[in-house]
Amino acid sequence: MFYGCFESCDCQVQFQWDGDQVMFADFKSGRTVWTAPLMSELEKPMSEGFYILAQDSKLRLCKHYLSKATQIDKNPTEEKAPTMLVYPREEAELGKQTVLYCYISHFYPPSINVTWTRNGLTVTEGVTLSNLYPESDGTFSQLTSLSVSPETDDVLGCIVQHQTLIHPVTTAWALPVKPDASGPVVCLSVGVICLTVGIIIFIISANDSLRHRLCESWQTAFHRVPE
Repeated sequence: MFYGCFESCDCQVQFQWDGDQVMFADFKSGRTVWTAPLMSELEKPMSEGFYILAQDSKLRLCKHYLSKATQIDKNPTEEKAPTMLVYPREEAELGKQTVLYCYISHFYPPSINVTWTRNGLTVTEGVTLSNLYPESDGTFSQLTSLSVSPETDDVLGCIVQHQTLIHPVTTAWALPVKPDASGPVVCLSVGVICLTVGIIIFIISANDSLRHRLCESWQTAFHRVPE
């Protein structure tokens, strides 16, 4: 559990597992926001209990101890540009609904602007964005996702703007091209045809040779009869 008490903004309470954010309390909307993929079956029962605990933590920790707490400054001394990784939740298929994730990590200061594009056009529908969560080195990370049905020629991009970047950085993703199965089928068909023709030629050649030997034997026997 991570608790953030700030004089300049609202309290933050979030839950992490092995350094990855699972969920956080959104006190403005009065609910838990679930950010972990592939755990939807656990979302409802854990979310309800977590939000109650988060509210209690907000009252007890931030209200009573913020004025007395001493903050240890672990912020990086220098600005740090984000690293980006775009990947699907599971193997993407043509025309099938899938979720793309854009993981933006280890940047400082903790202020970025994220945009999804599809073939150069901005996409807003099906987009989610987690809140910022701290890393052990004092930097921050954030996760955004896009729900989309990719087509053959689609190029999906995650664009990130940060004060350390002169220009926005785009990380692109496209549907992987699967190898054409017709090539091996054609080669196999040609091979079978060539093999069949070879066998037929061999049989015909063998029959001609056998017919020739039988003819010679018959002629030899025919000439011996008068003798």
